Amino acid sequence: MTQPPDAGTPGLPPPPGGPTAATTSAPPRRLRAFLIGLVLAAVLAVFLFVGLGATSTSGKDAGTGGVVPVGSTAPDFTLPSVLGAAPVNLYALGKHRHHPVILNFFASWCVPCRTETPLLASTARAEQAKGSVLQFVGVDGNDLPADAVPFIHQSGITYPVGQDATLRVTADTYGLIAEPNTFFIDESGTVVGHVQGPVSKAELDRWIHTLVGGR
Repeated sequence: MTQPPDAGTPGLPPPPGGPTAATTSAPPRRLRAFLIGLVLAAVLAVFLFVGLGATSTSGKDAGTGGVVPVGSTAPDFTLPSVLGAAPVNLYALGKHRHHPVILNFFASWCVPCRTETPLLASTARAEQAKGSVLQFVGVDGNDLPADAVPFIHQSGITYPVGQDATLRVTADTYGLIAEPNTFFIDESGTVVGHVQGPVSKAELDRWIHTLVGGR
């Protein structure tokens, strides 16, 4: 009677758990671990890139490539008037006339602007009535004239408003990504203050006092 070959007989598979099984299963495990590590590293890199990018371009004064910073010269611009009046030129209204300027970026579709814009409009009329040198300027961004014109009339705006349909001034020149935003510019054309979001009456009064004092 022929005896069965033992486990060490050449040509037959080794018993389960032998050295060959361990050797063949190790590479797939190492490969999976390597791929998982690679994916985690890629996710971490993306997270850091996005986080650092947001930090470097956000904030009140992001500097070069971001929002126009306080202390810099307000960039000049010329835009067509929303109401069909003369083109709106920032320096012609402010620096060239030696007038301080409150520059407001808004839109009819902007919910916070519905409260802020009438406040700016009534304040501008009050300043004009007392002979103030302060000039208000509006920039209406990414808006349809059919929506912007009624909004301007309903809000009581009497100051010049430029139409920035392509956001050339709002986004490209001033680095803004949302409305409303208000810049306070002294008579030399220097940005002395900036409020992101709707400006309150207390803030507005304080900045007017800074710009014109008792004049």
